[in-house]
Amino acid sequence: MPKIVDHARRREEIARLAVRVIQEEGSEHATVRRIAMAGGFSIGVLNHYFRDKDELIAFTFEWIANQTFADLDASVSGLDPGLARLRCAIDFMVPTPGASSFMGVWLSLWGGAMHNPDLAKVHRDYYARWRRYVSRYVREAIARGEIPAPHSARDAVDLLIAGVDGLWIGVAFERERYRGARRRHLVNQLIHTVLHSRSVER
Repeated sequence: MPKIVDHARRREEIARLAVRVIQEEGSEHATVRRIAMAGGFSIGVLNHYFRDKDELIAFTFEWIANQTFADLDASVSGLDPGLARLRCAIDFMVPTPGASSFMGVWLSLWGGAMHNPDLAKVHRDYYARWRRYVSRYVREAIARGEIPAPHSARDAVDLLIAGVDGLWIGVAFERERYRGARRRHLVNQLIHTVLHSRSVER
């Protein structure tokens, strides 16, 4: 009997290989040929699942995004709605220095998204999803009386996300500066400063 192949699982396996190649060698070396070599199979196998490198890399970033949000959901489960989940989510999105993560892969996405429409779409979809998480937690915190209602919830959400990106980049390039309790302190300071500021205008 012919071997039954789980195509969804195979695509995920290829995405994992692409992540490994990007992490170890950089996105410029994540060619179809190199990824096939890393998996020990022919280029024809990859071509069966992806029409070209761009589609493969875009799928890889979508897979990373889904993994990230699945892990985030697990992190906040069991916590009360509102501020507890917001703190947990932002802390989750600012990785601990030295921890294994998709940092190098995400940096490649940011660079590629500026010139590649497929990657730009993945980038937009990821941030739209992340904003929905933060927006929900902020609304819950307001409803529970944990924080004052900001002049503009939209601005508060965008400032929180921009702050997370800034801390994320700091951790990526200056690990020693963000080690230990200081990273957690800065996360809490970011949340407090944004959500208790009355200077954000409508």
